[in-house]
Amino acid sequence: MRFLFGLFIMTSLFMQTACSDKVKKDANEDASADIAAQVRILPIQGAYNVRDLGGYPTAENKHVKWHTIFRSGDLNKLTDEDLSYFAEIPIKSYIDFRDSSEIAKAPDRKPASLLHDYLLPIEAGNIYDISKISAEQAFTLLIDVNKIFVRDNQDVYREFFKILMDENNTPLLFHCSAGKDRTGFGAALFLSSLGVNREIIIQDYLLSNECLGDKYAAEIKAYPALEPLLIVKKEYIQAAFDVIDKEYGGMENYLTKNLNVDLEKMKKLYTE
Repeated sequence: MRFLFGLFIMTSLFMQTACSDKVKKDANEDASADIAAQVRILPIQGAYNVRDLGGYPTAENKHVKWHTIFRSGDLNKLTDEDLSYFAEIPIKSYIDFRDSSEIAKAPDRKPASLLHDYLLPIEAGNIYDISKISAEQAFTLLIDVNKIFVRDNQDVYREFFKILMDENNTPLLFHCSAGKDRTGFGAALFLSSLGVNREIIIQDYLLSNECLGDKYAAEIKAYPALEPLLIVKKEYIQAAFDVIDKEYGGMENYLTKNLNVDLEKMKKLYTE
C-alpha cells in the first residue's frame, strides 16, 4: 500500500503553477445549475485549484455556506497579493494533509490572519521510478489510493472533522500537495456530511481538472502513461464511495460511527 501511495504522491512534484482566473457569477445563482461556472475558483496567482466549497444545495433545501471552507493545492508560492486576499477573507485556519518531507520541500506561505495551522499528515511513503509505469497501472493506482483513504486514514479524517466542528476555526482552508486526491477525498466527506447529492460531490471532485489545464503537458509528453496520475477521474472517488457503501454500511454510518461526525452540528455550522 505504501508503494502505491508513494507512487501516487509523485504527482504533487509536478504541480507548482497557479490555476488561471475564472469568470465570476452571482453567488446567489442556483448551485445545481452549472457548478463549474460559479464563484468558487479563487483568483489566486501562486497556488492552483483554490476553491470555495460554498453554494452547493443540500437535501434539506439549504445551501453550503459561502466564504467559510476552502480547498487548495500547496501554498508555498503564494504572492503577497494572494496573502492579502486570504487575510481579507480572513482565513483563520489551515489544515495540511502533506507529510513532513513534502512540507520541508515546500513550506506554506501564511496570511497574517492565520491563527491555527493543523498538520494532519497522510504519509507519502517511498518514491519509485514512475517512468516505468503503464497507463493501466497508473489508473489502478489512483483507484487503490482512494480505497486506502477510506480504510487506512480514518484517524486523519476523524481529526479533520474534529477541527471542522470547532466554529472558532473558520474560515478554514485545507490542502495537500496536489490539491486533488487527499484534499479531494476530504472535500467529498465534508460535502457528504452536509447532505449534498453524490453526483454534485463528484462534479466538485472533477472540477479539479478545470484548473489543471495544460500544466502537465511537458510531463505527459515525456511520460504519456502518467496522465491518469495527473488528473482526477470519476472512477477514483467512486472507488472510495463503493468501499464506504459496501464495507461500512453507507456514508452516514461511516461518518458517524467511524469518523465521529455530529451531522446535525455540521449542518448547523455550514448550511443556511
